[in-house]
This record gives sequence, structure tokens and C-alpha cells, in this order.
Amino acid sequence: MSAVVEFETVAPGHFRVTGPLTFDSVEQALHASRELFAAHPRIELDLQKVDNTDSAGLALLVEWAGWARREKRSILFRHLPAQALALARISEVDKLLPTA
Repeated sequence: MSAVVEFETVAPGHFRVTGPLTFDSVEQALHASRELFAAHPRIELDLQKVDNTDSAGLALLVEWAGWARREKRSILFRHLPAQALALARISEVDKLLPTA
């Protein structure tokens, strides 16, 4: 059984993300996010409830940031998990992740 990422709408364009951002879950999370994010010019993701990340999770965060730039939207990551931040720094992509 693969892991599932859940998105809870907190306010328009503001989502709380729960679950793992790992190889087992990022494809499902990417598909779910496309529909959720489509209508919002500003997106804020609260990642405090993300319980595990790996390089695939980091790649998803970078993909979301790139999508926002390409679509001329803003995206903000709150409570970036320590694992993701460490991977981003090692990979030198931390500057690509807009955080608060």
C-alpha cells in the first residue's frame, strides 16, 4: 500500500499538507495538487504535519516552486521539514524554495 498525502484547505489558496513526501507518495501528491492549486494565484503550504521526506519529496517541492514561477503565481512553504531543508542545502536548491 502506498503512502498518501492529504491536503486540508485552511483558507482559499492555503493548504495544510499531512503525511509523507517520499518516493511512495509524491506522484499522488503531484496529481492532487494540480487540481487544488489551479484556481489560486497565491498558494501557501503548511508542511508542519509532513512526517517524512526524502529526495523525491524535495523534488516535489522544487517542482511546485517551478510551476508557480512558470504560471506567474506565488507559492510559500511554511514549516519546511528539517529533512527537506537539509537535503535542499546539500543539493544547493534551498534558494529555490520560498519559505517563511
